[in-house]
This record gives sequence, structure tokens and C-alpha cells, in this order.
Amino acid sequence: MFGKILEKITGRDDLERVAYKGDLDLLNDYLKTRRVWIPRKPRRFLDAADFTREQLLDHIRKDAQDLKGEPFEPWILVLDGKKRLPAFSNKERMHFFSRKISQDLNKVFGLGCFEVLLLESTKDLDLDFVDLNLFSEKSWEIAMKPNGQ
Repeated sequence: MFGKILEKITGRDDLERVAYKGDLDLLNDYLKTRRVWIPRKPRRFLDAADFTREQLLDHIRKDAQDLKGEPFEPWILVLDGKKRLPAFSNKERMHFFSRKISQDLNKVFGLGCFEVLLLESTKDLDLDFVDLNLFSEKSWEIAMKPNGQ
């Protein structure tokens, strides 16, 4: 309850308040207990100009239904030759990321996600960085050890 009040006052959720302190050990310890949202790799990107709004929504709904039985594949971005996993402290930050990517690519896509502990989601991934709240007002880059450890 108190955390929600602080979020309304500061505009920062609990994870962001810890990250803003600039203490990497504190942030890493907090991420061992705090779940984050990881976006699922989209099945396809659609050109909005080729479809009506209803057709786009139908395609996105179909993609969402098709993904239900498939194993989760995180959306790893390759930027400047580095593998980056976007992770988000809340769904609103993830939706902002989705809008920004959609605008930059000039494409529309369905965005799925999975809520996990960061360590669980990265232990078997080959990553250079985790980007916490990518494209938000403030984001954090967390360097990963070799083999995502």
C-alpha cells in the first residue's frame, strides 16, 4: 500500500526506487526476489497501412491464440552487435517500449510477456546486457557475465 502511494508521488515503482540509488549490489539482491516482465519475441511484424484496424486486431488476436501452447521465447534485441534482453518493472513500462519499437519500425505486432525472476529467465541465455525499463525516462543497463550467468 505504502509503495503504491510512493509510486503515485514519485512516478517510480519499487524496483525503480532501488535502481535509482545507484547501488548495483542492492539492485542485484532486490532482483533475486522481485519479478520483472520479459517480452515474448513477436511472431511477425505487420505494416499497419496494409490493413484496416479490425483486420490488424484480428491478426494480433490470432497470433496471441497461436502462442498459447508454444514455449516462451524471450525477445532478445541485437543493438550495436550486443545481445540485450529488455526487462520491465511493470507492464506500463513494457507497453511504452512496445509503442516506441512499433513507431521506430513503423510496424504493428502483438506483444506477449512473462513475469519471472530475472535470474531464472537469464541463466540459460547468451546475453551481453539486460536493459531494465528500456526507452523509459530512466533505464538501467545491467552487464551479464559470460553465458548469461
